[in-house]
Amino acid sequence: MPILSPNKLYKDLDLSFAAHPQTQDVLKKVDANAIKQSLKLLLFTNLGERLFQPNVGSPLYNLLFEPADAITTLAIKRSLENTISQYEPRITLELVEVFPNEDENSYEISIYFTPIGINQPTSLTVTLERLR
Repeated sequence: MPILSPNKLYKDLDLSFAAHPQTQDVLKKVDANAIKQSLKLLLFTNLGERLFQPNVGSPLYNLLFEPADAITTLAIKRSLENTISQYEPRITLELVEVFPNEDENSYEISIYFTPIGINQPTSLTVTLERLR
């Protein structure tokens, strides 16, 4: 059963920077949606891309240019597990699934996690594909 709290545990700005229709303030992401946004940002950040934090990020970009086979799929899964465990302390990581689409040379990734303090299992699914 989820813990009910009058205050939101996790807050972040919505990276679309859209304005709230009534207050004209920047929209916010809260709780699981804030964590999902953070996970996407973490996964799509290349290693060395952040100034003064060269170790923050994921090697996914480089792995997308490898053949879409079982070895690359396992490398992506392990990379995701390590990156998330190291840089997202607000969750308990339950499962990472990687499904290759060899015809499209892309991957569908599902991340199952439980936000700490919320105790409601949540998932995030993204498709990784190279653009070239």
